Amino acid sequence: MVKTPDVNAPAADAVPTAVTLTTLFGEREFTWDKAIYFPAGLKGFPDHNVFALASFPGDGSNAFILMQCLTEPELAFIVAPYNLDSDTIRPEHLEQAFNIHGIKKNDGAVLLIVTLHKPEDGDISMSVNLRAPIIIDTARQSAYQHHLPEMGGYSFRHVVN
Repeated sequence: MVKTPDVNAPAADAVPTAVTLTTLFGEREFTWDKAIYFPAGLKGFPDHNVFALASFPGDGSNAFILMQCLTEPELAFIVAPYNLDSDTIRPEHLEQAFNIHGIKKNDGAVLLIVTLHKPEDGDISMSVNLRAPIIIDTARQSAYQHHLPEMGGYSFRHVVN
């Protein structure tokens, strides 16, 4: 009997279109075609270049996003979208960052890495890294951690209230 191949089944040597990882918030599936590529990696993690963004379970506010490394499941960051209309980062500094990385203004987005601080004798506080935001080219799905000028007075630990 001749068996007809199932044309809808993936080939045995096909490249997977998604990866399932155990994240800080349980098992999640990420599709490769939605991944963001960091050509230079992140500061301190130059060899980790492929990340995906995911909302937190039950968080309808979109105030925070999980930025998950797709090649190293234990590497993830909490990030916050930066409002480009805000004046916390000077518009000319963002424009310069977009130009350096060849990003059109309409294709640019900015994320700030969030850090939670829990002193032994105090309340939890939160800060964002204003000095080295993540600059994203949404059209090319690429991103760069960009150091803003020192003269801007941006802090690596800008306290969020």
